[in-house]
Amino acid sequence: MKALFFLMIAAAALCSCNQVSDPVPDNPQVPAQVMQLVENTYENPRNMIFTEILNNKIWNVELESGAKRYSSMLSPDHILVAYRLAGTVVPDSLKNLLNTSVIAGGTFSDFREQEYHLFDNADFEKTYLADYLWKGSSYLLKWRATALRGQATTYTLEMASVHARFPAAGLSDLPEALQQYVQDKKFQFSRAIISISARSEKSYQLYLRKNNIDFQLLFDQDCKLLAGSDQPVDLGNAGELPSNIKTYLDSRDEYKGFGFLGNLSGIIRNELDGVKSYVVGIQKQDGSIARNQVWYITFDQNGSPLSRDYFVLY
Repeated sequence: MKALFFLMIAAAALCSCNQVSDPVPDNPQVPAQVMQLVENTYENPRNMIFTEILNNKIWNVELESGAKRYSSMLSPDHILVAYRLAGTVVPDSLKNLLNTSVIAGGTFSDFREQEYHLFDNADFEKTYLADYLWKGSSYLLKWRATALRGQATTYTLEMASVHARFPAAGLSDLPEALQQYVQDKKFQFSRAIISISARSEKSYQLYLRKNNIDFQLLFDQDCKLLAGSDQPVDLGNAGELPSNIKTYLDSRDEYKGFGFLGNLSGIIRNELDGVKSYVVGIQKQDGSIARNQVWYITFDQNGSPLSRDYFVLY
């Protein structure tokens, strides 16, 4: 399997986050430990609004501190991710990065700057996010910027088919059914990413290890396995894809010009507990490594897309 392809599909689900409004009872009971964490993190926090995301495990808080507004996702012991809310206007310098991409033409809202992420070790100076309405669907956009040794700033642009995505601090942050599943299978837990769709439906991407193999499993909000395997198989030939997946890839305008040439492309076939799935990476090469565009799409056993992520480096 191409090492870069494995690396990119693992990275695609990490670190893309957003503030969340999930339908839960108003004024949830917030543990004193969570309140103390907020007060220790922000100077004189006020106008705090808490939303319970996972029952007795994870909360979102929006607050004001000084002259700034913030949104943070937190568990009783950890700030998971934190943003400074920057208003509705996305700077033209970031908007313009989309002009040459296949995802141009959407509408922005809720611009913000990521100030902290529990597991984000990448060497980026700035990370910005915005909600993005594109072709009638809601996505999460993320720009990451860095200046390399005084040279011109470089960017990565990512788009995920979720409303929100944030890390769990550990296995104990997840529903008990998932904790039991990991234990029963004797999988080694590495980390997990929780996503929330525009319909407020949760999904759980678990990063696991067994027999020296790293792999990912995707579960729905009822903890039902959707995709993944502890023995992923690299398909070297696109001809091995089911016909309905080929038809889907051929029918969408945003995939035209993309193919399976390049180190960031590939196909993984998965099967676990009788559940089959595929992860497909297609790449468009524009003549230089700095202009490669990539789609990563996860398909269920019926060939329907479960999620898709877009990535480009400038």
